[in-house]
Amino acid sequence: MAGNQRQVREQAAAPGSPLNLTGVPRPFGLLLLAEAVTLGIASYLHRGGHIALGFTVVRGEQYTSASVPEAIIGAVLAVGAVIVLTIPARARRAAISATAFAIFGFVLGTIFVLTSGRSSVTIDLTYHSILLLVLGTSLVMLALGQPRTAFARAAERQRLRSR
Repeated sequence: MAGNQRQVREQAAAPGSPLNLTGVPRPFGLLLLAEAVTLGIASYLHRGGHIALGFTVVRGEQYTSASVPEAIIGAVLAVGAVIVLTIPARARRAAISATAFAIFGFVLGTIFVLTSGRSSVTIDLTYHSILLLVLGTSLVMLALGQPRTAFARAAERQRLRSR
């Protein structure tokens, strides 16, 4: 049995394996990175930036009080993503910490949007709601789930079937 566990660990550590040794799937690191990118874009737009899409131009508004927190949360998520993708021994703690920090920031951001008195908050509230849902789901999966066990069992079953 110890030999089988070692094989599963070696398979998980192999380049291209979708699983880190700590049980955080590598695609989760990509999800953190995608969330960080959306925050970077939101921060840029809240600094008055414009994004040309070819068929239209997305025009931002000058709203620095939202831009700075978005940039900070995005940076924390990006650091968490890099750790998940490159340092498997610290992946779970980094993913949970970055996600919890982002949830805290998004809750404060949602409260800020609701109390800002701005007339056009629909897009901001939609964005906050969607990312809060994704972040909350991710945190629950990280905190309660043991993806390493499930992946390890699946890898073991696959190995046994291939004999």
